[in-house]
Amino acid sequence: MADVSCRPRVVDAPVDGVLGYSGGLLIEGVRACGKTMTGLQHAASEVTLDSGLPQIRAALDLDPALLLDGDTPRLIDEWQLAPDLWNAVRREIDARRSPGQFILTGSSVPAEDATRCSGATASPGCGCDP
Repeated sequence: MADVSCRPRVVDAPVDGVLGYSGGLLIEGVRACGKTMTGLQHAASEVTLDSGLPQIRAALDLDPALLLDGDTPRLIDEWQLAPDLWNAVRREIDARRSPGQFILTGSSVPAEDATRCSGATASPGCGCDP
């Protein structure tokens, strides 16, 4: 990965803490507040969904779970551009049973009709496997 050194941030310790016990971390905030840079500071690999790379678009069209492969923690930047990734990440975290797998960053929320579920509140038709 590229050198992304920057000044330490107040959020760095909490990010490390969460990645030490949880399979994933979601960083949300307004545009240009440092979500991606914070994620990069803690990630071992990354995929940026708004990069415009044709291979990213092809993977999203074929099987979004293909983008989950990589060294962990894996940063998925602008995840809301592919809302199906939410459930794919959740299922992968459940399958791997290991902390520090994914960091998701996004500056806007997916459409209200996007299917995403934590598993804890699964209901019939929600699209996830509780």
